[in-house]
Amino acid sequence: MAVSKTDICNLALARVGALTIMDIDDADSKGARACKNAFESTVREVSRAGMWNPLKSRATLAELTTPPSFGWAKQFQLPTDFIRLFKLNGVDLTNDEPGEYFEIEGKVLLTDADTADIQYIAYKDDPNQYDPLMVDAIVVLLASKISVPMRQDEAMAANLRQEYERITLPRARKTDGNERKARRYDPTSESRFVNSRYRSTNG
Repeated sequence: MAVSKTDICNLALARVGALTIMDIDDADSKGARACKNAFESTVREVSRAGMWNPLKSRATLAELTTPPSFGWAKQFQLPTDFIRLFKLNGVDLTNDEPGEYFEIEGKVLLTDADTADIQYIAYKDDPNQYDPLMVDAIVVLLASKISVPMRQDEAMAANLRQEYERITLPRARKTDGNERKARRYDPTSESRFVNSRYRSTNG
């Protein structure tokens, strides 16, 4: 089922007990203005908080002609939709210490490597590309951000933020993580029979 920014806003508005809107771009609607002001920052925050499969992207970065002043050998321009880096030249940075391989300053990646092939989390403006549980996380976080402008209720904002951090986001990240495909296991690589035949025919 298709989902729009307005749909997400209405779900968030419902969570805080506010009237729904017809369009997120309706400048005459208080609810639309509150949602629009917080929408992009909310999506970026949720995007950065998880390894969302629908947001994964790849790029070969262009090297900048001017090298860094010190510390690193080269610098590369990051994509305009860049949110979070998780692989550089095949190195999984989710399990290693990032400082060993690179540093990010603004929209630039600094490294000693000659090339920069990256896998990263990208900002997607189209809600139809979001995972349904990611949408749930966006709704709750957005609701926490509009609670004060819509209802002047800081306690509600704090409770919704806590729900996002402790329940909605962890559940979404766990489900998304379970959907990642592991490399296919090759049983022949562990077969004593195959290994013995390989050794006997190859000395």
